[in-house]
Amino acid sequence: MTRNTVSIQVPEEIYQRLERLASLTKRPLETLVAQTLSAGLPPLPDDLPPTMRDALQALEQVEARVLEQVMRERMPEPEVQQFEALRERQRAGSLTPLESQALATLQHDADLRTLRKAYAAVLLKLRGQPVPSLTDLEA
Repeated sequence: MTRNTVSIQVPEEIYQRLERLASLTKRPLETLVAQTLSAGLPPLPDDLPPTMRDALQALEQVEARVLEQVMRERMPEPEVQQFEALRERQRAGSLTPLESQALATLQHDADLRTLRKAYAAVLLKLRGQPVPSLTDLEA
């Protein structure tokens, strides 16, 4: 793994806490700082499959108004009904191969929609914008 050096200034109280924790855990201060930074970073779409990654990265270029619209997106009602009917047939064990593929496609679309909504909220938050509440989104 390539390592880079970054010099930053931190308040004395944070530095003392890091030193104390490094001492308690018997780990080098540099290792503890790197681990702490890594844990605090928000997830990014870089490690997702290409179609999902590309859909999420496209959101990085849009303005807050569009991100809020993404957060309000819903599965069209005909798709909801088809999804529920196929899930019921799946539970009953009576899905045909074609229906099974249709269910997988609907599930993938629902997963992607959920990821897009969540990432839109993350981007709003990172930009210092207000994130609509669930109540606001349902209105």
